[in-house]
Amino acid sequence: MIANGDITTPEKARHVLEYTGADGIMIGRAAQGWPWIFREIAHYLANGTILPEPPVEEIRDTLLGHLDNLYEFYGEHTGVRMARKHISWYSKGQVGGAVFRDQVNRAETVEQQLAMTREFFDRLATGEEMAA
Repeated sequence: MIANGDITTPEKARHVLEYTGADGIMIGRAAQGWPWIFREIAHYLANGTILPEPPVEEIRDTLLGHLDNLYEFYGEHTGVRMARKHISWYSKGQVGGAVFRDQVNRAETVEQQLAMTREFFDRLATGEEMAA
C-alpha cells in the first residue's frame, strides 16, 4: 500500500508511514520547486534529523537545468510560458520572490528569462536585495 496526500515535510512522511503502516509514500505537489524533498525524507527516515536547506546556488543551478530541459523539449515560445510556473515554484518563499515573479513572468524570450533568473538567484546568494 502507498500513502499520499499532503506529505510536505520529512516529519509528515514519517507520521504517515507510522500511522498508516503503508509500504511507501507518494509525493506530489510538495516536490514542485523543491525536488530536495526526496533526499530530505530519505535522510530523516534513516537518521531522524533534518537536513539543512540546499544553498541558493544549488537551487539556482537545479532550476536552470530544469529550464534548459523545458526549452529543449517545448521550444522557445511554449518553453518560456511553461517555465513560468516552474520559476514560481522555485522562487516561492525566497526574499524578493514576489517582485521577481512579477518581473520574470513578463519575459518573452529564453535569453530574458534565464538572465532574470540568474540575476535573482545570484543576488540571493550574495545577500543583495531585489529592486522593486
